[in-house]
Amino acid sequence: MKRNDIENGLALLGALVVLVGVTSAASSAFAAEPPKIETTATAIHEAGEATLAPARQANNRSAAEAARAIALENLEALDIELTDRTSTLIAGNE
Repeated sequence: MKRNDIENGLALLGALVVLVGVTSAASSAFAAEPPKIETTATAIHEAGEATLAPARQANNRSAAEAARAIALENLEALDIELTDRTSTLIAGNE
């Protein structure tokens, strides 16, 4: 009987030690100072600008290349239509 009482007491003592440890860890985690919002917002803005500038340049280059390609195709199509160049497929017997 005494042995069961001792085991129960040790189990209770172990549970209390764990409870105190978890409470201490939680209170220290919640006590940490949150980051300053101004610093974070500034960093996000600067990082965004640094990333957007090369992307903006790449988009401008792609748009200029696409415009040149479309203009060339339209010029060729207009030239073919104005000079009335057509091809005729002649079917033959084999």
